[in-house]
Amino acid sequence: MSGIPHAVLIDANGLVAWEGHPGALEEATLEKAMQGALPRPLWEWTPATKGVKVALQKGAFKSALDQAAKLTPADDGPTILAALQAMVKRRVDDMKAKHALGDFLGAGEAAAELAKRLAGLPEAAEAVGVSAAISANPDAARVMKGQRKIAKLRSAEYSKRKEITAAIDDLRELQKEYAGTYAATEADQVCIQLNDLANGLP
Repeated sequence: MSGIPHAVLIDANGLVAWEGHPGALEEATLEKAMQGALPRPLWEWTPATKGVKVALQKGAFKSALDQAAKLTPADDGPTILAALQAMVKRRVDDMKAKHALGDFLGAGEAAAELAKRLAGLPEAAEAVGVSAAISANPDAARVMKGQRKIAKLRSAEYSKRKEITAAIDDLRELQKEYAGTYAATEADQVCIQLNDLANGLP
């Protein structure tokens, strides 16, 4: 979906924390997104942290944690280790929160990624567990089908009011079809965004 101006806020863990019109971004949202931030930018880390940086950039959290545990205080070892542990926890908590909301598509995608990136860590079992729970849920496949349709409408490029109107009509139908599920919630959210976009057109 295109809209000008439009901003996306990525939190300290690399997750989308907020998106919308920049004027609607609140300071509290910014502060929350900064929680768990690394003590210093990677390029300012000491040479002794090279292994941690490489592992982190590859998303290999176990290797990053193992190597961070060996760093000395002079290299910000304890601080970096705590930040990485918080990063892992934040990602797992985000996956679990999505699952609890019924966001099967978001939770499933997060679980698949975390099962790989957290391999060797106890938290990997939680990702596997979420994947298994989604597979065992008889409604999950149907809801995810609706979520994919909504995601397609959200990501489309709109330049004409009639295109937006048609998309909103489709979303309203999806709201009815998936009433009571997270897909309906998402459809409503996208309708609001599209209405805002339409209001901004000449």
